[in-house]
Amino acid sequence: MIHRSAPTPWTRTGGVLLAAAALVPAAAAWHVLTVTVPYETEQYRSYAAAPACPAGSPGAAVEECVRTAPFTVSGTVVRNAGKSSVFRATLDGAPFWSGEVGFGDAGPVLEALKPGDRVDGTVWRGRVMRLERAGVAQASYDEPLDEVQFTAGVGTLAALLAVLTAALGVLMFNGRPGIAALARSLFLCSLLTCGVPALLAYLVELPWWTVPVAAVPATLLAAGTVWRRHSGNGPGEARRPLNSRSGSARRSGAGG
Repeated sequence: MIHRSAPTPWTRTGGVLLAAAALVPAAAAWHVLTVTVPYETEQYRSYAAAPACPAGSPGAAVEECVRTAPFTVSGTVVRNAGKSSVFRATLDGAPFWSGEVGFGDAGPVLEALKPGDRVDGTVWRGRVMRLERAGVAQASYDEPLDEVQFTAGVGTLAALLAVLTAALGVLMFNGRPGIAALARSLFLCSLLTCGVPALLAYLVELPWWTVPVAAVPATLLAAGTVWRRHSGNGPGEARRPLNSRSGSARRSGAGG
């Protein structure tokens, strides 16, 4: 069983600062769940439902229809250097679009391009969504993907971390020891209980809101288990030390 010591001014100050720090993940959760998730959802749905632009129609800077246009490659940058990696192509497709297109990796189209090559590009809302050459296509950074479940998982994790951080701040303020170990266990549990529902929702193609619906109760159950383990208590009352029971048995035997 955990024995609390009297809180010191330092632990009280640390508890206040920790509870105040919960505002950071709370703000991140609000932005992800109320701004990023709706934006990604709208982008993907609009792109998937966008019709093809009429053949022969004049191009505009921003079009709601999807246009396939020919491009000439002016140059490419393929630098695979970890966090400093750059994958980019400079295209000339006037009058429809000209500029630089970023990619997540080198293949399969970008790495084979040379200046002067001709490629077909899919343009939507003034951005190149993908390039295609000889029947092989590669999506750009700008192409909307149906992966909003992972974004929802990040937002849910941030919201739960805000609650847990505030709770840990209160415990530290009250002088509870072992906050660091408790925080580490809770963080790992939260990663698991948010990551697994996000992955399953993506694989099964469930809507994004199923992620927090599953992750929040799972995290609360896991947090309760972690709390009991770190408190040294089972689901019921505090455990009695083994030496006290054996000492009582010895006294009973001596009395007999």
